[in-house]
Amino acid sequence: MLLGGLSSSPQMPFWATAGQYGIMPDTPGALAVISAGTEFDPSRTLQWRFGTSLAVRSDALDSFELLPDELYASLRWWKLDLDLGFKHKERYFMANTAALGSVSSTSGNVVWSANARTMPGINLTLRPLDIPFTRGHLQLLGSWGDYATTDERVVRGAWIHNMQAFLRLNIGPVSFTAGVDHNAVWAGYSDQFGKMPNGIMNYLRMCVGDSGRADATLNDQYNVLGNQLGAERFRLDYRADGWILSLQHDIPYDDRSGMRFQNFPDGVNTIAFSLDRKDAWISDVAYEWHYTMYQSGTMHQREATEEEKAAQDPSIFHYGYIILGGLDNYFNNGEYASGWTLHGRTIGNPLFYPAGTRDGSWSRKGMTRGVENNRIKAHHLGISGRLARVVPYKLMLTYSTNYGTYGKPYNGESQKDKPWGTVMETGLHQFSAGLQLEIPLGRTRLTLLPAAYLDRGEVLGNSFAATLGLRFQ
Repeated sequence: MLLGGLSSSPQMPFWATAGQYGIMPDTPGALAVISAGTEFDPSRTLQWRFGTSLAVRSDALDSFELLPDELYASLRWWKLDLDLGFKHKERYFMANTAALGSVSSTSGNVVWSANARTMPGINLTLRPLDIPFTRGHLQLLGSWGDYATTDERVVRGAWIHNMQAFLRLNIGPVSFTAGVDHNAVWAGYSDQFGKMPNGIMNYLRMCVGDSGRADATLNDQYNVLGNQLGAERFRLDYRADGWILSLQHDIPYDDRSGMRFQNFPDGVNTIAFSLDRKDAWISDVAYEWHYTMYQSGTMHQREATEEEKAAQDPSIFHYGYIILGGLDNYFNNGEYASGWTLHGRTIGNPLFYPAGTRDGSWSRKGMTRGVENNRIKAHHLGISGRLARVVPYKLMLTYSTNYGTYGKPYNGESQKDKPWGTVMETGLHQFSAGLQLEIPLGRTRLTLLPAAYLDRGEVLGNSFAATLGLRFQ
């Protein structure tokens, strides 16, 4: 694929780069991608496959940059898949064609979307496995993986651990899936704290969410080892003859209070509809309501009363305070200050803008220090189908109200450390749109790829861009 883009501003609009695995030029420029690979054969029990996707990007920040988008080998046996290398995470609520991606703003995963570059790692996936004696009504599925960060970070050489565990209940045309997608950033070297805990024993403590030992920071000794975050996910699917309707509640968390559901009603609420036949004018639709304002409350702790102090151990880390668990500050962390970002892009929800976005100082070439905007209210609508039943398209429309973070609000008085609802907060509004087309050129193997993008608002500014590409398959 060859693609070029022009924009009315120095930065490309939001939907020109979001959800593109971090390979699209962030400024007007060009992109070339070559891909090859094999697929699994469902009739075979033991088999392997490979995939490679290499990109060359040129924009205002680089003359030329070679990017390994995907470069992996996979082994399949029974219900297990073992992946080694750079490989895309699975996406959900897909558009009319796989090349168009997802109609969801988060690709169906609030904590690990398709917004950032891939990382080298190893991942073991358990595909849906029938639990004995349930006659297929109850299934177990999940994954276990470890990845190396490859960008410039506050904690250099940090590792990322990912664990997913889900149960699925199947009753006729209805399936209900619930579980957790847990992640941790750990190990590495910090100029401020020195060598961070690593090794097999610390790996095991990190995996089970245990607190750090004496070689960890005081914060990790009291809380949990590393930067631990994730999402609790609940999804209901109704499968009918020729279509499927899905409802999903994806809840981010960033500490123990979030894992105990103290951050309700935060989350991304999705309703999605998809036709099996893809030759309709509208075949796939997703509407999402984002709300991440509460974050377990406005206060992390309060001073203890004299009676409460008397009941405490004076040697404990939080002596003199009662921990309330608020101020979760999604995708940010004190020790691992690059937060949940990679190569300057947010790994999870792309509406959580990385630090430096509003003032224009953000650059994927520099060191990113977390996200500056994780308290949002947003509506998103994604639509896909085939114009005249021939031309695949995807339309993305997103309207958000953005409040920054508790500690650094975009506008007005901070809600931090004040009773919930006592501050009248005013957010900054942003509208982003994107339209992509795939126009087949007769009976050839060529496809024309025109697209247009628009930003209007107070955070990303106002811009318009167009891209034109050509794909040979």
